[in-house]
Amino acid sequence: MKLEPEHEMMLAGEAGKALARAMITLVEYGKAFGAKRMMPIKSSHLAGTFGIKVFKAYLHILNQLVEEGVRCKVLTTVNPRPGYDLHIGNKFVFAKQKILETLLADLGVVPNYSCVCYDRVNTPELGDCISWAESSAVQYANSVLGARTNRNSILIDICSAVTGYTPEFGYLLDENRRGRVLVKLKIDEMDASGLGFLIGKKVVDKVPVIENYNFSKIELKNMGGAMAASGGVALFHVEGITPEAPDLASVFDGDPKEVITITQNDIDALRFKDLDTATSVVFGCPQMTYEETMLLGQHFAGKKTKLPTWFCMVPEASKRFEGSELYTKVVEAGVKVVDFCPLAGFSLRIGNKKLLTPSGKLYYYLSDTVYGAVKDCLKACGV
Repeated sequence: MKLEPEHEMMLAGEAGKALARAMITLVEYGKAFGAKRMMPIKSSHLAGTFGIKVFKAYLHILNQLVEEGVRCKVLTTVNPRPGYDLHIGNKFVFAKQKILETLLADLGVVPNYSCVCYDRVNTPELGDCISWAESSAVQYANSVLGARTNRNSILIDICSAVTGYTPEFGYLLDENRRGRVLVKLKIDEMDASGLGFLIGKKVVDKVPVIENYNFSKIELKNMGGAMAASGGVALFHVEGITPEAPDLASVFDGDPKEVITITQNDIDALRFKDLDTATSVVFGCPQMTYEETMLLGQHFAGKKTKLPTWFCMVPEASKRFEGSELYTKVVEAGVKVVDFCPLAGFSLRIGNKKLLTPSGKLYYYLSDTVYGAVKDCLKACGV
């Protein structure tokens, strides 16, 4: 790998031992994937935001960086909180939460606490080289914004944030951003999150190109989050919609290597039928934006929900929502508006054994969860 003088300086320990370890980690990471050089990045996003009691090594490494006065070299945002205050079990599991958050603050991390970091806080532009963790954020940055990042892990994200570099391989290279699978649609009623879940299961770690459909930004967010969970897909294109796919000829090298079709029957088969047996309903994974909440919240105004219902929102969006007239109506309907990660928050639960969600991402990751389209979830809520 070709290294510049600044990289060599860090490796030699001239900026401190902790920063040297971070650069060594990135160099070895790059070598493992055949990277020929390091690239400067515009921003980073960190996934490690759960102060789990047994994650001693993670906290130790962060503490080493802080003790040596290291701070993030680029704009760095961070994933959601885990629902520490939700119940006593979470307080025990996430006992190191306050310590973790103090360390992140000392590193200069922006305390957005959201997996939807691209909503108003950390929004890269087309072609920007970034180094993000968090599957759904990576998916959106690559696909919808046209930025370039690999699906990095916890600690790799920290190393990039404090050095300002990432090794050049994978989705940072033009050839790996080309379409591999053409996805045809035979759908009468769009359910973007369900579609993303099904595409992920069929494609798995390839780059799908969906034929033209006028997805909204909300649909692209939720579809991408589901696809990233069920299939490890870090980049998709939509013909005529996403920035790197103005047409099929631009995004494929010749004919697609594979063609699949997702039908209405496929999506309907995913949906849970026995709605009366659901024990709660959770919206927001990835977290709900302000615009998304304003649209969904209208269904609850003047109503009463039949089941415990949660809106898991981007923290900044939640504060804006609290200032709206609709917020009071939603809360009066029985909805709990929170800003933590539902996956972490609801991993420990007693009695609530059939959690219904319209999130393909949450459905994939969280045990004892059933999937429904948004209209199914609203029906279960009785609104």
